[in-house]
Amino acid sequence: MFDSVRTRLTLWYTGVLAFSLITFAVLLYYITANIFRERLDESLRSTGQTVASAYLEEFDEQKSASKASQVVLAELVFPDRFVEITDNSGTATGWSRNIEGQLITIPAQTLNNARRDGRSFGVVNNLRVAVVPLASTQDLGFAVVAEPLAVIEGSLTRLRRNLYAGVPLVLLLTSAGGYFLARKSLFRIASMNQQTRVITAQNLSSRLNVTNPRDELGGLALTINDLLTRLEESFRQQQRFIADASHELRTPLAVLRSETEVALGKKRSTDEYEESLLLIKDEAERLSRIVEDLSILANQSSEMPPVLLKEPLVLNEVVSDCVRAARLLGSRKALRVDLENASNELTLKGDEELLRRMLLNLLDNAVKYTPAGGSIFVLLTRQNGNARLVVRDTGIGIPFAEQSQVFDRFYRVDKARSRSLGGTGLGLSIVSWIVEAHEGKVTLESTPEKGSQFTVELPLGN
Repeated sequence: MFDSVRTRLTLWYTGVLAFSLITFAVLLYYITANIFRERLDESLRSTGQTVASAYLEEFDEQKSASKASQVVLAELVFPDRFVEITDNSGTATGWSRNIEGQLITIPAQTLNNARRDGRSFGVVNNLRVAVVPLASTQDLGFAVVAEPLAVIEGSLTRLRRNLYAGVPLVLLLTSAGGYFLARKSLFRIASMNQQTRVITAQNLSSRLNVTNPRDELGGLALTINDLLTRLEESFRQQQRFIADASHELRTPLAVLRSETEVALGKKRSTDEYEESLLLIKDEAERLSRIVEDLSILANQSSEMPPVLLKEPLVLNEVVSDCVRAARLLGSRKALRVDLENASNELTLKGDEELLRRMLLNLLDNAVKYTPAGGSIFVLLTRQNGNARLVVRDTGIGIPFAEQSQVFDRFYRVDKARSRSLGGTGLGLSIVSWIVEAHEGKVTLESTPEKGSQFTVELPLGN
């Protein structure tokens, strides 16, 4: 029961509301009680002043305290209040008819307060009493007016009953409303939960319904949909990678197996065995390149860049070494490989082995796809705080429609020709990854039958 978010929200809401209502009810009760008492005191004081004023008028006429008391108490009748007139010592000299047998004895302190402040209040025998001097300039005595506290207590009792009944009722109704609102608010989360339960690796194309993209739950649904999109793309890339890797490995393995079976099928001459071993060697080297490239691409993840071996290196030296290696590769096809080092020493922090591999892949790609007698041009310059490396060839070029895909894994423009040249379709993908790992970028410009130009920009001073 308490595992439900809806239930916990309702309980928290009910608890907070209960505390608030009880606090409000207590404050309301005490504020109301004080207001009742203040109004009663004010009313009693006003009645006392009325009695005192009438007494003074009669006393001035009659010149007798007892006669003045009799006249005033006879004329002024207050059915729900007791009125008493005392002398200066507090001894009663007259009282209203409803006070017979239960005279009010006023404490001396209350009389002193009345002399000092012109009025005073107290509680005597469950009566709220107001004492007012008969005259402010003469010690004629006091007018005492009293009313039972039961009048106030009755009103306060009704208020308590209403609060006792009202607070639980309001709490019950609001709790039910809170449960309904929590259920309605969490219904979309429950719906999202049900939708995500049925999404697996086989149906990652499914998406959550977004009813209102501007609220919090709509934003959550959009975030989950974006996550599903990224997961779907990752799964597709993984499946494509596995399928392409299996396909690439299948051919050399089949050649190795077939050639081995043929060689072992019967006794052959030394030349035939040598020819078979050379073929096996070529295919083994091809397998080694594929496995090595796959190993590098397996590390192509968000965790890889931070663990690159970044050390200060002179890029000019790396480029010069790679160009010398490319001249050896191109000598078989009489290719001309030129280097223009148009910049002073360019120093950056990076992984030297990976940068060498990146440049060698570009040069190897240029050597493979440049016809005999062609040219390869390498340029290294500084531009806008970056090292700019250009590898341009006079090769077969790449169709414009396929230029955006050349950096994808296992992609070949001419698959049959690429395979015959020993390509794995991973070289340019590795180039792209190494450049991105060094926070740079690589671009391609190519014209079919005229050649291609790869431009690499690497930030300096990192």
